[in-house]
This record gives sequence, structure tokens and C-alpha cells, in this order.
Amino acid sequence: MISFFQRYPISLWPLICAVFALFLVALGLDVRNALRLDLQLEVQGQWWRLLTAHWVHLGWYHGLLNAGGFLLVAWMHPKGHWLKWVCFYIFTSICISSYLLFENNLSSYVGASGVLHGLLILAAFYSRWLELWRRALMILAITGKLVWEQTPMYSDTSVSSLIGGNVAVDAHLIGGLCGLLIILITLTNNYTKSK
Repeated sequence: MISFFQRYPISLWPLICAVFALFLVALGLDVRNALRLDLQLEVQGQWWRLLTAHWVHLGWYHGLLNAGGFLLVAWMHPKGHWLKWVCFYIFTSICISSYLLFENNLSSYVGASGVLHGLLILAAFYSRWLELWRRALMILAITGKLVWEQTPMYSDTSVSSLIGGNVAVDAHLIGGLCGLLIILITLTNNYTKSK
């Protein structure tokens, strides 16, 4: 077991994120309501909700699903200081919340899955140990999922019944696009430096 973790080390910051998200689930409904993004109120000076909505969840199933996403990020062991990843989390949270406020199709929003789609794409790209083909396959699979969710063929009924609310596929799309944008910027910078 120790040799496995020596060969495939994990990142600690996603584990801390998972524990924090589950801690907020344990605090209950009042905390969720205080931190969720209430799109009917259009924030009304409560700007913290643009960020905090991405930490609270509908319940244990929802929280555990997203904790699994954080575990997958930890397993990929992405390069970079944890503070850069926190900045990406904040950036992506604000992008998703701003889009949802503009779109105004939902009454409220909670959950880390939108940000997680971006984190998973970036974690694959910056993975310390995944081979290039596995990293590319992971990015392609998540991007394919994002495209599929935007088609009429996608149905979220089974997941919705499990988590107790609708799946905000547009949040997934915005989060994924944020991750792909960072990759594009990185590749462009690397190409420019190599010239």
C-alpha cells in the first residue's frame, strides 16, 4: 500500500475540499440556505453567495458525489501550488454564478460539480503521473460529456432523483470551458516562448 502511494502520490488540497464540502452538508439546511445562490433574489448585496453556493449541497448524496470528484482530482495529483487551484476555484465559481444570474432559468443553485468539471479537466492536463494519452483521454471524455449534456439525448432524471434536485448542466459547461480556457492560454504561452 505504501509503495502504491509512493509511485502514485495524491494531492492533499482536493481532500481538504471534499472534507469541507461534507462538513457543510453536515451543518444542515439552514447553512445551505444561507450560502446558496438564490437566483430569484438576484444576490441583493449578498455577493458571497457567488462563491459559497459552490461549496454547499442538496444533501448527502449530492455532497458525496462531488466529494468523489475531489478524490479523482487528488488521485490525478496535479502540478501547481494549492493557491493557484484555489484561485481557479474562485474564478470558475464567479463565472458560473454570473452566467446563472444572467440566464435566470433556475430559482437557486448549490453544488461543486460545475467547478469540478473545470478542475477535472485541468487536473488531467497538469497531472504529475498520468501518461500523455491518459491525460488526453480524460480531457476528451469530460469534454464529450459536456457536449452530450447540451443535447436533447441527455436526461438527468436518475441523477436528479438521487440528489434531490435538477442537474445544472450549464454550470458543468461553464466550469469545463473555464478549464479548457486555462489549457488554451497555457499552450499558447508555451508555443510563444518556444518561438
